[in-house]
Amino acid sequence: MVKAFNRLPISVIPTHYTITLKPDLVGHTFTGQAVVKVDVKEAVKTIVCNVNELEIQSATVVSGTTTMSPTIALNKEEETVTLSCDQELAVGSATVTYNFTGILNDKLRGFYRTKYTVDGEDRYAAVTQFEATDARQAFPCWDEPAVKATFDMIIVGPKDRVVLSNMPEIENTEDPEDSTCKVVKFATTPIMSTYLVAIVVGEFDYIEDKSEEGIAVRVYSPLGKKEQGRFALECAVKSLTFYSKFFNVPYPLAKYDMIAIPDFSSGAMENWGLVLYRETCILVDPLNSSQSSKQWVAIVVCHETAHQWFGNFVTMEWWTHLWLNEGFASFMENLTTDVLYPEYRIWDQFVPGTLIEALKLDALNSSHAIEVDVGHPSEVDEIFDNISYNKGASVIRMLYDWIGDKSFKTGMHSYLIKYSYKNTETPQLWAELESASGLPVTSVMKSWTEQMGFPCINVTSQQEGADRVLTLTQSKFVGDGKANGGSSGSRWQVPVSISSPGKEVTKVMMDREAEQTTVRLANVAASDWVKLNPSVVGFYRVHYSQTELGLLCEAVKSKALPPVDRLNILDDLFSLIAAGKAKTADGLRLLQSYKDEDSYIVWNNISQVIGNLSIVIADQDFYSDWERLILELFSGIKKSVTWDPVEGEGHLDTLLRSLVITRLGKAGDQEIRQEAKRRFDLHASGGAQVSPDIRTAVYSVVASMGQEEDYNTMLRLHEEADLHEEKVRIGRTGLAAFSNKTILAKALEFSLSSNVRAQDSVHMIGSVAGRRQGRDLSWQFFKDNFVLLSERYQSGFLLSRLVKSCSAGFLCEEKAREVEQFFTEHPLSGSERNVAQAVETIRLNTAWLTRDQADIANFFKQN
Repeated sequence: MVKAFNRLPISVIPTHYTITLKPDLVGHTFTGQAVVKVDVKEAVKTIVCNVNELEIQSATVVSGTTTMSPTIALNKEEETVTLSCDQELAVGSATVTYNFTGILNDKLRGFYRTKYTVDGEDRYAAVTQFEATDARQAFPCWDEPAVKATFDMIIVGPKDRVVLSNMPEIENTEDPEDSTCKVVKFATTPIMSTYLVAIVVGEFDYIEDKSEEGIAVRVYSPLGKKEQGRFALECAVKSLTFYSKFFNVPYPLAKYDMIAIPDFSSGAMENWGLVLYRETCILVDPLNSSQSSKQWVAIVVCHETAHQWFGNFVTMEWWTHLWLNEGFASFMENLTTDVLYPEYRIWDQFVPGTLIEALKLDALNSSHAIEVDVGHPSEVDEIFDNISYNKGASVIRMLYDWIGDKSFKTGMHSYLIKYSYKNTETPQLWAELESASGLPVTSVMKSWTEQMGFPCINVTSQQEGADRVLTLTQSKFVGDGKANGGSSGSRWQVPVSISSPGKEVTKVMMDREAEQTTVRLANVAASDWVKLNPSVVGFYRVHYSQTELGLLCEAVKSKALPPVDRLNILDDLFSLIAAGKAKTADGLRLLQSYKDEDSYIVWNNISQVIGNLSIVIADQDFYSDWERLILELFSGIKKSVTWDPVEGEGHLDTLLRSLVITRLGKAGDQEIRQEAKRRFDLHASGGAQVSPDIRTAVYSVVASMGQEEDYNTMLRLHEEADLHEEKVRIGRTGLAAFSNKTILAKALEFSLSSNVRAQDSVHMIGSVAGRRQGRDLSWQFFKDNFVLLSERYQSGFLLSRLVKSCSAGFLCEEKAREVEQFFTEHPLSGSERNVAQAVETIRLNTAWLTRDQADIANFFKQN
């Protein structure tokens, strides 16, 4: 149930904070003082701000020449503290002082502790994670994004520790109360939101460089690992300069620090001037990091750097507009990575990795609009999802393609300058882009951000002499195939592109009010294929007639279509199959058109299709026939993929190798299995090391054979691994990927042990749940450990994701009801939407199986 919620009163608002914090790294507590200059807008006796998990020892209010000692009332439910004064505060400036204490918690939020080891000794650092609403766990504040102020941070910590905050250090003196500590003062911040404040006290090495504009850039890493920050440093320096030029707005701070944190809930957090990262998102070990990990570091660094403008310089007014931060940063991360590292071919990878993931979620009735009304803070975590990030990025890419690079840059510059250091809502962005382009941006984009879902465009055609005449109609694509209730009326303004052999791309705007759109393609013969959505820039599905689909199949086989369009045809058809608009056998026949495929991104999508169908038929007698089909499908690419790198191979060739080995090994290819085992044994015994680019493949193939001695070897390798990336790799694709249920049960127990960091446990349990043999085990494990898990993660998006991954893989109505019932009896604040999505997914997959079970069985009998 949604909690009642009111935003803070605006009768008293802060203008400047002076925050003093002293963490105790041994006792795991901290003391603090917040001196807040406020602007009293109307005569009131009370001051209300946010506090959570703090004890307020005392408070004073100075108004004019009067000093008051107000009564202090904490409201745990609303996470507020109310100071009540004996007399009214005069309109104008006043100063409020809070003295308080808190716990350096182990929940990965607020002001928390993170464990690391030096020479065998466990030590702790104090770090922060405030987004969305956890600055209030570190100091009393007006913890809403629109209530901006400036900050003077004063941090007291041991003399032998690194102390960092958003701004450069300006003073470092001995603590008069403790000669082992230092008092570090930082320069005043620009006006900014509370969720972007950051503090780190710990032991780190660093490397540094300067950007073209003279910005000091540093990467802080665990002791002895500073060289592992070299690639991220290069990315940061290059991306700072790129964004400064792209937006034509300089980076406004004097320094840009990035730091690797051992325990961190998300991939990274864009705190202004001090970005915190999970180690796997910033550290690259030349000997042990894979190319895919290195690519991920580039993407995450470019994402967080984009936030320095989008989110920090200009901030959303409220969490309803979170997508302004995350959708734009997700779009810009790709645009920037593509410019800095063109060899990654990132826009090709964007389609299966980002756009399709968003389409899958947005087809659910339990999805949400890009802009979703958010009230209580517990609701915020749920929208850090594939809609805010991936759909947001996808519709901005569609907009960018429609209005063009020049208009986009002009509009973005105007937006950033006009609203610098302020807060905005979505329409203010559309207005600037509309002004820059002269196109109806607002009316078009409102249809994409204010309603959930997306269109499916139905294509029929007829030949009129030398011309092909297309008739296009749109309807909302729904995962269950039903057009019911209010959703059937959903329509969009759709920028549609159409390609055909040797012709210029035709572009039309489908009007949401029009029943159909007719397009005449001159000199397109009846034997020519016609493809909607070339390069898959549009956020929609396409339903072709059998004739059109047949022509496109031939274009897939002959590779007349580019890779991204080849995968699009397969993905659109399988989404229509899942929705009951086509038969699974049609999809299986289409799959066979891809036997001679050579592109990584196409095989990546084929692999996703295989994964989705594998869930649906997991318990069927013909599953072995399915594995046989997979082996046949991959037989051609197997001949051209080698175990070891070939001189001059491209980045995507490297990624393809791991994918092919994994799929063949899991499907039972004995040759692949034997070679994977041989290489694993050598690697584990200290012989020839498995290349980091195929370690994931080798671990997962060996695990799929289900031998306990290999599990024990992986446990040892996990313990010995010094690189966090390697621990994660062994955990997710090794220990959690065994086919033996007894071993998987051990892996689940291990996931919650002290050997696995809290941030990684969730993903390891989710990996077990993703296996046929682990589906029931992981759900039972989740239920058995529900109290421990909910206490460990205290809602938050890590727990929300685990809810979904542990429950969405079932295939019967009985299980759907069981999941519903469990979360009715054990409600998890902030996970309601994920529960609904999991239950809906169970029902969709159950319906798919019921509908097509005989059709699939018959296909395998005939093939």
